[in-house]
Amino acid sequence: MKLYEIDFHYYFVEDAINITESIINYARLNDERVECRFITGRGKIQKELIRLLKDTYDLNPVIPMSNGGMVLVEIY
Repeated sequence: MKLYEIDFHYYFVEDAINITESIINYARLNDERVECRFITGRGKIQKELIRLLKDTYDLNPVIPMSNGGMVLVEIY
């Protein structure tokens, strides 16, 4: 399983979404499981990524209690 950790601080929302979609598409096209740690802060990027992951890709993102500015998700 591959692990990606990306810090989206100072990114535009659209760029963060495009990178996330590229990772999802890569994982699915190559039939790989990928664990992602997206460092988002607690703002708009986090909200938009969670909505994208849940609604568009039917994944289960988690915000860890130890770091409310991060999104964890396993892509399959």
